[in-house]
Amino acid sequence: MTTAIVFDLDGTLADSTTCIVESSHHVADIHGLKRASDKAIRSMIGQPLAGMLASLFDIEGTLLQTAVADYSTEYVRRAAFEERLFAGSIPLLNTLRSAGFLLAIATGKSQNGADHSTSRLGIKPLVDSVHGIVPGTPGKPDPAVLLRAMAALEKPPEECIMIGDTTFDLDLAHAVGVKTAAVSWGVHSVELLSTRNPAFMANDFQALTAWLLAQKR
Repeated sequence: MTTAIVFDLDGTLADSTTCIVESSHHVADIHGLKRASDKAIRSMIGQPLAGMLASLFDIEGTLLQTAVADYSTEYVRRAAFEERLFAGSIPLLNTLRSAGFLLAIATGKSQNGADHSTSRLGIKPLVDSVHGIVPGTPGKPDPAVLLRAMAALEKPPEECIMIGDTTFDLDLAHAVGVKTAAVSWGVHSVELLSTRNPAFMANDFQALTAWLLAQKR
């Protein structure tokens, strides 16, 4: 029986793709780097920011550190008017809480970014804990952030489900024996997500809600 559900944030509960893509372009423009394609950027969403920028622009060292800072500043600026929840996110969370599930978020954002975004979007009060990447720990697809979420909820892997829109989310869950559900409205295609054999592929919030409620029986 499932008693706890852990959500990715970007691309799963929140639509932040434009913020990420445009912030990446901003980094390229101000540093005179060749812009990466939107498709290339989208394919890397969910990975640690430094690693994403290093791969996109082939940079390292001081330039990479500066690029990370510049990206973060631009992302925060854009998030205020471009980052928003998907229409079904709050109804889903409210339904699951009412059904008695424990809920957490495990995102590839920094812990500070995760706290800021969930507070601004109004969903932090709807979940039991919020987990981003903390200094000195690896980002997705390493399962560290999911393990922290499960520890906070005090639930074993067999009672949890991880929901995400990227292969990184599915891979980290499979690594620690957690059942997965994939959503089709994020950055990775259904075809790519299907290569990870999720227990469920949700094409809309209604279907996801029904499937999750059935896991409690």
